[in-house]
Amino acid sequence: MKALVTMTGSPTSIFVVRRLRDLGYEVTAIDSNQRSYCSYSNAVQKTLVAPSLREQPRQFAEFVLGELKQTAYDVYFPVFECGFLMAYYQDEIRQMTRMVSMPYPDIQAAHNKENLQVFGRKAGVKVIENTLAPASLAEARSLCRAIDYPVVIKGKSSCNAHGQSIVLDPASLDQIYLSLVERQGWTANLPLIQPFITGSMISSVSLACQGQRMGGVLFKALRTVPRVGGTSSYRETIDHPVCEQFDRQLIETLNWTGFISFDYMQDDKTGEVFLIDCNPRLAPGVALGYFAGADLIQGCLDLAYGRPIGPLGRAAPGVRSKLDFLDLGWMLHILGDTKLSPRQKGRYYLEWAKRSDAHDDILDWRDLRPHAALYLFLLRHAPRLLGPHGGEIFYQHALFQAPVFQAQLGEPDVFERA
Repeated sequence: MKALVTMTGSPTSIFVVRRLRDLGYEVTAIDSNQRSYCSYSNAVQKTLVAPSLREQPRQFAEFVLGELKQTAYDVYFPVFECGFLMAYYQDEIRQMTRMVSMPYPDIQAAHNKENLQVFGRKAGVKVIENTLAPASLAEARSLCRAIDYPVVIKGKSSCNAHGQSIVLDPASLDQIYLSLVERQGWTANLPLIQPFITGSMISSVSLACQGQRMGGVLFKALRTVPRVGGTSSYRETIDHPVCEQFDRQLIETLNWTGFISFDYMQDDKTGEVFLIDCNPRLAPGVALGYFAGADLIQGCLDLAYGRPIGPLGRAAPGVRSKLDFLDLGWMLHILGDTKLSPRQKGRYYLEWAKRSDAHDDILDWRDLRPHAALYLFLLRHAPRLLGPHGGEIFYQHALFQAPVFQAQLGEPDVFERA
């Protein structure tokens, strides 16, 4: 059996290719980055380098379609945001192989954080009220100058805190907002301004079929990068009936099939849970779910082959996993944070240095080359990675820009609103 996996430079991808290998598949990996550490895995039989997903999405898609036409594959697994792009071609792909995907317009609508307010309310899920979506820079300036509370600025379709900025002092909000818009190129699609809630982030990864949640995993972030809101570097599975029910309501409202991930914020003061993000794709928690007893990849294969989805297992609470290189970055940023006192830094270091039972998302003693390749890359690019926007180096080539793709097609951006 043969499987094609695209965009393999992520911890999710290394888990997917290893799991497919263990299930008996020969894996071909495609990425638009020659430095993809996943390509060094002994779970990968063939590696191909495609045009840039971010800058040349249509050419990337044509490259993948060309490989599918040339080689007979039993199943196609798009990982990360390439799944958004390839959903546009799903009818053509399904003539050549098996693929689980929602339609392209549905994915674009679900990924838009402005729409999330609409979907959340329709599903009966709590959302953060007073989320602002400026229609122009002039309106954004006016709104920023009237705000007197901490906020988070986030792109409407960004992922993994890419480009996100938390502003605790609203006095400089207008300057920070305009600077962020310019740096991220968000002039034509201005970011949201959302009240900032201090609390714990809870995330989920679910596998759905026709609006029914078939299985999944819930976990809380024990550490995130950036420290105040961001991508989890250290996480633990939990039982959380409220979030699980919210997942079910959202999946039913969206009538979803395939993988989908939601992020929630639990307010430290009130304990209330608010929906803050939706990633309509496979997400890193799938590996943690497997470590905890929920095999979502096997379930997705059942779905792809049209078989009844077998028991996926329920993720046991208290299982931890760590993205080791990102967690190291968390500690280095702590040590370099001038706003923290030596005592605070010492306390954070002792917390970080504790050795607890935790799975590593990348390290596998049977498959060491990806781990070695990753750390060689980290050493070569250490100064940039330790900068204020260093984390973005891992995602900048892997993000899908719908406006760029639709401009290549000569089509308007019509899929952004619910």
